[in-house]
Amino acid sequence: MKSLYLKIITPVLLITAGCSKEPLTAIIPPIKSAVVQDSVFAFNNPLDRTLLLELINEYRSKGCNCSNVYMAPVPIVAWNEKLEKAAWLHSKEMSDSAYFSHTGKNGSNPGNRISKMGYKWKTYEENIALGVLTEKTLIKGLMNSPVHCKAMMNPNVRETAVALYNNFWTQELAVSY
Repeated sequence: MKSLYLKIITPVLLITAGCSKEPLTAIIPPIKSAVVQDSVFAFNNPLDRTLLLELINEYRSKGCNCSNVYMAPVPIVAWNEKLEKAAWLHSKEMSDSAYFSHTGKNGSNPGNRISKMGYKWKTYEENIALGVLTEKTLIKGLMNSPVHCKAMMNPNVRETAVALYNNFWTQELAVSY
């Protein structure tokens, strides 16, 4: 066990020592764990959920133009915490790993991530954005993009959530069974 520990830690110490400007005290490798369907975790999602729902539902209830395609009014959506957790975890992963994509580092798609939070979806959509935005500028920007606008106006979705982590925004929209 001790020799296995040394085989793992020694290269990490050498690599870190070569790159660090600070003196090393101890390096403990992180424990890799996967979020499971019934996981409970704390997260800080610093946005105004009420305002986001008002802005989204204003477009949905009145209808709008997605580029040159008129989208008729559709039912309003409700906030869903499972979708929020999936969105927040994706925003965090994109920020922590410095990438921007609907595909996760492990190859996951939005449906995989939503399912992992225990949401049994029939249909889903995902919008992502990057930048120093407010709730209003986020929704306005998404609605000015034909693809994002059509996702927001999908008549088959009934729930949504938006998450923000270090200027990485993810919106999940879905309907459950």
